[in-house]
Amino acid sequence: MKTVKFAKNIRRKVKFISMKNKIAVIGAGGRTGAMFAFELAKATEVLGVGREKEVETVKEKRVWISREGEPPKLFEVNVIKESEFSDKFLPEIIFLATKNPVGPAVEYYYSLFQKKLPALVLSQNGLAAGEEAKNALGKILGDKANEVQIIRVVLLNAIEKKELESKVYISYSPPIRLCFGVFSGPKETEEIALLFKKAGIEAEEISAKKIRDMEFSKLFTNLIGMASAARDLSLEDGFNDRETFKEEVNSLKEYIKAVKAAGGNFLNLSQYPIKLFAFLVEKTPLPVLIFFRKKFWGIINKGRGGREKGNLDEIDYYQGEVVRLGKETEIKTPVNEEILKRAKEKR
Repeated sequence: MKTVKFAKNIRRKVKFISMKNKIAVIGAGGRTGAMFAFELAKATEVLGVGREKEVETVKEKRVWISREGEPPKLFEVNVIKESEFSDKFLPEIIFLATKNPVGPAVEYYYSLFQKKLPALVLSQNGLAAGEEAKNALGKILGDKANEVQIIRVVLLNAIEKKELESKVYISYSPPIRLCFGVFSGPKETEEIALLFKKAGIEAEEISAKKIRDMEFSKLFTNLIGMASAARDLSLEDGFNDRETFKEEVNSLKEYIKAVKAAGGNFLNLSQYPIKLFAFLVEKTPLPVLIFFRKKFWGIINKGRGGREKGNLDEIDYYQGEVVRLGKETEIKTPVNEEILKRAKEKR
């Protein structure tokens, strides 16, 4: 009996390895979308979907992928405009790499599928994407929404997008590292885990019961540098300035209190000891942290490959999330509120 079961498992795994997934990357003209489309195209058939201007830029051969240590490569993934997408290209997986909020995009794309419902992968920052997508699916699909597997992904690579001499460069440091887990729906993950492996992506699976903690942990890393960016300072300059560094630390201390009040915890993700960092920020007196601030900058800068994390356009899903969580848990967040206000004034 055990031999038969083992043989079935082997055949099942061979099926996963040999099958050719079709993937639609929504938002392929953006930083994260272009990176995912480029990397996943090494393993399977990828269709990039983007806004009209972004698609035209790709088709004009002006988008380049710059992986650190390698010569830039032309981004040659097949791309179409959002309005051109239909269920004629029926993917097994949709990678939704658009910016928050995700609800409108989920409603639009899943309203186009009449036969098979593809799995949904969400790579957005913040804490709300999974629940928002689930509610959007329920709105248009009713009970059938439970058939859609929602996979939450946290990307650990910093990605930059720069324009130089009419060309757009998407730059990051390989290998791609991420953590993923099932937010809702079917629990099977072998297929997507093997897809990541075939694409050369280092992916760590997080159990479904710890997905919220995974999101809390990623947001901790995203908050670092936002106080500096809101003052028009680089991470290095912000950490060198005592007052800005105090604001960086105090914003994290508020966040840690709110996470704990919400019953959450921090995880070490891949090679990032976030649990340790959160413990040090919470327990270490501020004067001691100030003394070691240059060392902390070096560690963070190395982890980000020297790239800045000043996404002021996503401040509502960084400091904004802390403020919302603070209100839910009755934890005061005046430092994060001030950073949020200052950043919004600059947008």
